[in-house]
Amino acid sequence: MENERENERENERENERENERENERENESKIQKNDIIIEGMDIVRTFRMGEVQVRALRGVSVNIRRGEFVAIMGPSGSGKTTLLNQLGILDTPNSGKVVIDGTDTSTLPEKEKGKFRLHNLGYVFQDYALLPELSAAENVYLSLMMQGKSKAEYESAAAEILTAVGLGDRLAQLPSKMSGGQQQRVSIARALAHSPIILFADEPCANLDSETSKEVLDLFKKFNTEYGQTIVMVTHEEWHAAYTDRVIKLKDGMLEQ
Repeated sequence: MENERENERENERENERENERENERENESKIQKNDIIIEGMDIVRTFRMGEVQVRALRGVSVNIRRGEFVAIMGPSGSGKTTLLNQLGILDTPNSGKVVIDGTDTSTLPEKEKGKFRLHNLGYVFQDYALLPELSAAENVYLSLMMQGKSKAEYESAAAEILTAVGLGDRLAQLPSKMSGGQQQRVSIARALAHSPIILFADEPCANLDSETSKEVLDLFKKFNTEYGQTIVMVTHEEWHAAYTDRVIKLKDGMLEQ
């Protein structure tokens, strides 16, 4: 009888511990879901074109959560790429600020901004931006070399990420020997090789046909879903929105309500 009562008490204690663990998991999930990784606050960006002053962004404020796949959309001239450049600290706003993962980037000197981008952010551009004289692997691990990784580390990382994007058999191939889709895969691998907290993509499918575009978007979705990669992507194609969690719409430099 005593043993039975002790077993019952132990089962009760184990149930209590399991309930506590479940509550902790739920709380962690809630925190993760509401964890803001990018805060863009009242961003204004103005350009001068001759005698004309163009207000590309007119006080835009956006929040992006960790692990989100977000599309920035809008008509031509709405400020899509300008906003991406502000959020990705590739450009400096005239006023307002961008906070990334708790760091107020408006307080960083230019040299520190460069280091922050190198270690924390990844970029994919519509024109691939590959160095033509370097192989796929060399294009990918160049930024890892700049981070101070050892030869063994950067070569291994490049091979691993190129394999992940389906180019494990083309490590030594030059961009000129690749299709547009393959070059963009190298660009994606380069952007992801150092495990950035955010991946920024500016019209990554603009130079690709619809089938190759789908392959690229499938890759983005894979890294977002399987690895929790935060992705901010500019696109003008409505069907691309189906891959994302949310769309930020711009019109005339302002958020479209």
